[in-house]
Amino acid sequence: MKTFRTLMGGLLMVGTMTIAGCVPAPVRIPEIPLSKVEPYFSEAAVVEAIDTAFYQVKDAQGTLLGTVLLSEPFSESVMGYNGKTPLLIALDAEGRIKNVVLLDNSETPRFAQRVANGGLYQAWDGLTVEEALAKTVDAVSGATYTSNGVKNSLAVRLEAYQRQLTKDYSANKPGFWQKLFAPKR
Repeated sequence: MKTFRTLMGGLLMVGTMTIAGCVPAPVRIPEIPLSKVEPYFSEAAVVEAIDTAFYQVKDAQGTLLGTVLLSEPFSESVMGYNGKTPLLIALDAEGRIKNVVLLDNSETPRFAQRVANGGLYQAWDGLTVEEALAKTVDAVSGATYTSNGVKNSLAVRLEAYQRQLTKDYSANKPGFWQKLFAPKR
């Protein structure tokens, strides 16, 4: 009888751990300080985290000024010459690219400077996400690996953003786990 109780207690414990292990912990999306978006949105008063690396920027009245996308974690496997090429992508309220900015990185400074001087970051200014993804942009001569890292980071992030736009962020819509573990009525 003792063996049976021990076995049942172990199964119950494993079962409990398995069920508890299935429920994902709430994801806390890191915030972006207002100072990081003010260079691109001068009237910014609020930066609201929407999803992973996806933020909406609003003025003091709550009017949408635009969106900020961070390429990481989506582009973590994309490499330039000497490492990752993380980007900040600012979109205006109509969804057109305002700015593409290379964030802190381990690229060789002279290659990163060649990319900046070559105008690569401005190649997508004014384009919609769809137009930017369809546009063929040449690498900057003398900084091909860094250029390709930037182009690929941008493409990976914009594709992820398109997937994020298909999600329903409504607070009233219960997700799978809330439905599964909701009390029966």
